[in-house]
This record gives sequence, C-alpha cells and structure tokens, in this order.
Amino acid sequence: MSSVLSPDPRTRLALAGLLHDIGKFAHRAGVEFRNAWKDEPTRRDFRYAHAYLSRQVVDEMVPREWGIASLAGYHHAPKNAEQALIRLADQLSAGERASGDAARDDSDRGAHPQQLHPIFARIVLDGQPHPAAGDADHFFWPLAALRLDEDVVFPTEKRIDKSEVWQHYAALWETFTAEAARLKAAVARGALNASGYLEAMQALLMRTAWAVPAAYWKTYADISLYDHSRMTAALAVALADFAAEDIRALTQAWRDQGGPLWERPVALLIGGDLSGIQDFIYTIAAKGAAKMLRGRSFYLQLLTEAVLRFVLRDLGLPTTSVIYSGGGHFFLLAPLSAQKRLDDLRRRVTEILWRYHRADLYLALGSAEVPLRGFAPGNFPQYWGRMHADLQRRKQRRYADLGADFFGEVFGVPKDGGNPEKVCSVCGSETRQVDHWDEWEGQEHICTLCRSFAETLGGPLAHSHQVRWHWVAPRQGDEREATWRAVLAAFGAQVALDGEKQEQRRQNSAWTQPDAVWLLDDPKPGSWPQVHAPVWLRYSVTQIPHAQDAAEAEKINAALPPAEREDESQRAKANKPKTFSHLETQTVSGFHRLGVLRMDVDHLGRIFREGLGDLATLSRLAALSFQMSLFFEGYVERLIAGDDPLTGESGGLARLIYAVYAGGDDLFLIGPWDRMPHLALHIVDTFARYTGGHPALHLSGGMAFIHGKYPMYQAAEDAGEAEDRAKEKGRNRFSFLGREWTWEEFRDLMARQERLVSLVRAAEEEKTENRAILGVLQNLARQAEAYRQKRGKKDVWGPWMWRAAYQLTRMAEADRARSQAYKDLLAELEADNFGHLDTWAVAARWADLMLRRSSHSKTQEAQMEKA
Repeated sequence: MSSVLSPDPRTRLALAGLLHDIGKFAHRAGVEFRNAWKDEPTRRDFRYAHAYLSRQVVDEMVPREWGIASLAGYHHAPKNAEQALIRLADQLSAGERASGDAARDDSDRGAHPQQLHPIFARIVLDGQPHPAAGDADHFFWPLAALRLDEDVVFPTEKRIDKSEVWQHYAALWETFTAEAARLKAAVARGALNASGYLEAMQALLMRTAWAVPAAYWKTYADISLYDHSRMTAALAVALADFAAEDIRALTQAWRDQGGPLWERPVALLIGGDLSGIQDFIYTIAAKGAAKMLRGRSFYLQLLTEAVLRFVLRDLGLPTTSVIYSGGGHFFLLAPLSAQKRLDDLRRRVTEILWRYHRADLYLALGSAEVPLRGFAPGNFPQYWGRMHADLQRRKQRRYADLGADFFGEVFGVPKDGGNPEKVCSVCGSETRQVDHWDEWEGQEHICTLCRSFAETLGGPLAHSHQVRWHWVAPRQGDEREATWRAVLAAFGAQVALDGEKQEQRRQNSAWTQPDAVWLLDDPKPGSWPQVHAPVWLRYSVTQIPHAQDAAEAEKINAALPPAEREDESQRAKANKPKTFSHLETQTVSGFHRLGVLRMDVDHLGRIFREGLGDLATLSRLAALSFQMSLFFEGYVERLIAGDDPLTGESGGLARLIYAVYAGGDDLFLIGPWDRMPHLALHIVDTFARYTGGHPALHLSGGMAFIHGKYPMYQAAEDAGEAEDRAKEKGRNRFSFLGREWTWEEFRDLMARQERLVSLVRAAEEEKTENRAILGVLQNLARQAEAYRQKRGKKDVWGPWMWRAAYQLTRMAEADRARSQAYKDLLAELEADNFGHLDTWAVAARWADLMLRRSSHSKTQEAQMEKA
C-alpha cells in the first residue's frame, strides 16, 4: 500500500469513529461471527458482540494496512490511548454516561431495536408533545435505502412484521457491502486516497443507514446509526489534540458527571452564515428573471459548499466534522486549536467574497467552546446558542476582520461610476465588465457574472442530475471578468454538470477526475455512478418549468401580447425554460397573474434550542437537522412536480411551478396564481404527515400576486411581508387576499370558494346569469364592517342581515335549479348570526378571480388588485 494513500492521524481517527458501530448493522443483517467469538476470553476482551463484529467487518472492508479494525472494535474495552479516545467520542456523541456495570449480552439481534423512530417524536414545545411520544410501538421510519419515494421517507404508523424485518436489513447490507468492496478495490488501485475513502464511506452510510437505529438494547431508538457514527467521528477528530492522560482523566470525569474537568473545554463548535442570500437572489431586473433566478440560487448552494470545503481544508478537518450544511449555513465540530486559525480564515474568505461580490455577500464565522458537560443530555443547546450569538455579533460587525489597508477599498468613494453603459442592467454592478447581449429579452447590458449564471449554470442546470467537484489550489482571477466558475476557483473548487455539453465535460477535470459527486435526484435503478469518488445524495429543489414540445411553446407564445411575442428565430423550442410572462398565461382563470409563495417553519430556532429539552445531545441535533433538510431540500421537489390541483393532469405542476429557492426550512416558489394556494395547503398537509402530526411543528406562509414583468425584488418583498403578517398574527397561518388565516380557516375558505365557483359555473352552463351572488356577498360584508366600525362593537345586528335574507331569497326564486343552494347559504349565514360573512366575502373575491375571463378589462383587474 502506497504511503500516499495511507490516512493521516485525523482521518484515521475519523474512520474508526465512523465505523465503530458497523457491527450492529452487520449483526442485524445476519452476518455470521467468526469462531473466535465462541471463546470466553474473546467475549471478555470485547465486552459486546457488536464490537467484535465491528472489528471483524472493518478488517474485511477497510485496507488492513491502515490499522482501523482494532481501533474501531475495541471502543468498549480499549487497550491503548487511541482506542480510549474512540470510546470517549462514542460516549459524548450519544450523551451516554459511562458505566462500570457488566456488559449486556447483545448477541441476540431480536433484542435490538429494529426500526428507528423519527426525532420529531422527542420534541416538546410550549407544552405540546408529539402524539406518539413515548409510544415504542408506533411511528417508525421504513427500513430502506434512502430515496425520495413516499414509502421510504415518510414515517409509518406500525412497525414492519418480525418475519420480514431481517430481510430489509439483509437488502440494505448487501447494498452497503457491494459498494464498500468497490471502494476498497479503488484504494488498492491507487484511484482513491484515504480522505476520499472516508468521505465515500460517510456518503454510503447516509444512503444505507439513515434509518438504522444506533441503539443496541431495548430502548426508544431515535438516533440513526448514520447520525451517531458521523458525530462520533467528528468528536474523535475534535479530541485528537488531547494527550493520553487527558483522555483518561476526561473519561473519568464523564463517568462521574462532575469534578474539576467537568467544565473543561474539549471541542470548538463553529458556525458559518452566508449573509445577503435573499437580496442576492431577488435584487435583479424583471426582464429575464426566470432564466436568471435559478442559476443565481443554485450558485449560492455551490458557493456555500466551496467555502465550507475551503474552511475544512484550512482547519485540517474531514467531512465527518460537518454537523449540517445547507440553506447558506454550515456547522462544524473542531479541535480547540482551530480557534487560532479562525481570524485569518475570516479575513481570507471575506477578501475573496469582497473581490467578486463586494458587499452583496458576506460570510460570518462564529464559534463557541464546548466543555465536557456540554455533551451531557440537555446541555448542548446552550453552546449551540452561544455559537449563534457569536455569529450575530460578527454579522453586525462586517469587515472588522480586514486589515486597515483594506478599509479604504470597502468604505471609500469609488474612483469611477455613474456611466450607464458600464452598469449591469440585471444586478446593477459597475465593477465587472459589461457586454451588450441581444439574447437577453431586450436587456442591453449584462456583466460577465450574470451572463454566466444564465448561460453556463442556469441553462445546463435545467437538464442536470449530477454535479461533480474537483479540489484544486485556490487561484484568484480578474474580478472584472468574473464568472461563477472563477469565484469557486478562488476557493479551490471546480465544478462540472452533466447537463453541459459533452465536449465541455471532457475538458473539465471535475468531470474526469471528480473528488466528490452530488446526485440532485434519485438515479434510476441500476444506474448508480461508478466513479472513484464519494457519491452524495445531495437533493436540491431545482425545478424549472419547460415547454414540453415545440407545439406547446408555440401555443404559449401565441397567448402573449403581440409586443412580447418571440419571432421565429427566438421562438421557444422543446425544453426551453418558460419565462414568467409565459407562466402567467397558464392560469385556468382568465385573470393572468403569477403567485409568489414564501413559507418557512415556525420557531425553528426555538425547536433546536428547546424542543429536545433534557434529551438534547449532539447526535439528536444532527438527526433533527438531517430530517428537516430531507423534507425541504428534497421531498419538496416531488410536491411541486405533482398533479395539477385544478386540471387533474398527472405531474402537471412540473410545467408550472418555478422553484426559486428551497434551503434549510425556507421555500420561495412562483407559478400561476390559481395553483399556489392549493400548493401551499398541500405542502402544509404533507409536512404534518412527515412529522407525524406534531402540533408544535408547523409552517407559516404568504402569497403575493404579481404580473410577469413585476420587479423580482419587489415580488420577494411583497411575499415576505405577507409571510411576516401571518407570523405576527400568531404563526401557523397563511396570508392571502389581505387576510391572515389559520390553515384550518384557509381550508374552509377554499371550500367556500370552490362552492361558489361551482354554483356560478353550473348556472353559466345553462346560460343563467347568477354571478351577482359574488357581488352581493362582498357588498353585505362591507355594510356589516362599516356598521360595526360606526357602533364600535363586534357583535351587532344590522340591516345587512335582512338585506341578505331578501336578496338570497330572490335569487333562489329566480334560479329554481339551484334554489336549494341559495337557501342553504342563507341558513348557514343565519345559523351563526352572520359571523362568517367576512369569510364568505373573501371567498367571493377569490371565486371572482377564478371566474374571470381574459376579455375582462384591465380596469376591472386593477380594481380587484387594489381591493
């Protein structure tokens, strides 16, 4: 074995930490023990069957020259200092108190927890527990390799039958061992180094052990083997700087849960926050926004990863040190010695971001030391909060890390500027080279960076399923000619997408010699990439509506106003992304507008700080991060590609919904306005099903109406303000048509709107004009509100009540076919003393929009929008 491929000390510890409990997986899959396990001295030597099996499996799976087998296998009964370090890392990861009790006999796999409970069942917020809290017989993740199929990533009510559960384990183990054997062979050929092998094993564990319980005894299993193992690896590296005698002393303090070392710092928690994301995405011109937004949004995912890898390489940390990365954030666990490098690291990252993005983007790096006691159950969120507090302080003191010689460049008056010929008409930059570009929907000037987002990122991304990475030495280019590739290169990263032309991929070392691969969606069965690199299921919500064929493109083009139609040379072809002007014509209603939808999880910060209470440990917080991101950065893609709620077309939303941004717990979606309320409710209901109906885990959202040429920054701001109003009213709400509704109220509103639409359409089919009901309900509500305002009372009687009785009775008499429908409506109004009249009025406004014909005047549309 070449010394080049041998692991450095940190990689070796991380690999042992990652695989220390692999024996649990093997045991449940039915792997036979070697004969030595039958000997009593061997049993005493390892103490636990799964530990012996870990050594056995690692010995076969990992290159023996690396000496990982014993390091991983003796984590319960260490024989040397390195093994003792792995034991302590294992205990801190789980938050388990060390015990001197005799080892339990875990050789009967039937006594092991067989399925994993979602971490949501452990959360209690504002006194609201999960419906299945403490119920060990319900609410489980399925036992299957990770895929975004509903029968894989949604919890089930009941456990798998005992006659079948071991078959599930055997299938997972077969997938794991087949890929592990291929990785070992790659190392033997010199095609994969030790750090690449470590990362590949981590990605493989995520794929196969994400739902395998880490617990080995009869207990409530809520931490996966993947999450526990990767956090054990992170802690092993964090503890690597301690001497053998320190590890022994810390282990004793952990066993005692106190003493003089209880408050001694043992690890550094680091947080990274890329600020300015939303402004960067949305502050662009309206023209061409649909082509630009997705490229800009995905670029931020690439940039976050490039910066994260830059930080990891600088600090000498493997990928197992990452607790979470997504949504412009990342969190790491590092040795205490990393603190010395943070100031210089902040300065270098800030200088690179300033060079290419000026003040648009800024990375804050915060940290907090975590003492031994911080890993005891219930304590870790305290230090998580300290790290976030440090992040906030640094975000408020931008550029304080730069030297005095750099202050003039940041805060000084620009030497030139103001020439409109040198200003990018998309982002407004004056620092980059600007070109004339006739292809850009009438835009005359575009900078090199914005052009690259549209041409070389947004374009190929629409057809990409795979992103390949290659790590190189950072190199600085000319910022005046910056492209997205140049910025990533400044952080030492090269990228290739499979949606690029074949000639381009062949000339890109990121494609031919990848160091890591992202799969943006599940590959087809039997088509897992056969590369000598880690392959991550890095789901990304990248949906961009496209014309399905030339005929559809022609139909869309013909529906546009004459001034906006493309000529024959520009005409949309099959698979060309739809513009927002295209999308707004695809409403079922004749009222052509887009709906801008923003949503996020309520109280997410409190959920992480308080939700797990005394059960909070590093591994549980890692599990919560993983399970949240699986929904928002993964399964949401399935929802926005689902069936059209209005036409019933299978997969129809894929041609209508534009995913601008989905990261962490935030969603920003654009589509024809009449689909968006249905989509919002569908997302809420699906998230409730995903969390098992936890009453404290819910979403708030807001929707704004815009036209295709509306400034995108203003659209984002309008939808954001709507979402904020929903939160101000008590959260777990949706802001729509000028009102904030609880989701149950909104469900009721939707039902009333659909009822009115059905009533009007049924009459129109018989050429009976009864659209007047919509105006009557709105007028009655205005009368009632004016009367209440005048009297200063909420519950009063007034003339609108008998006017309602008179008008609805007359309508029932005039339209005998639907006479009962009017009578039922009047009865409902009278039954609650007209208490829901205002709701009926908004339902009537919504129904009026749904029933609009495209021949309605612009004046009428403007009046409705103003209302």
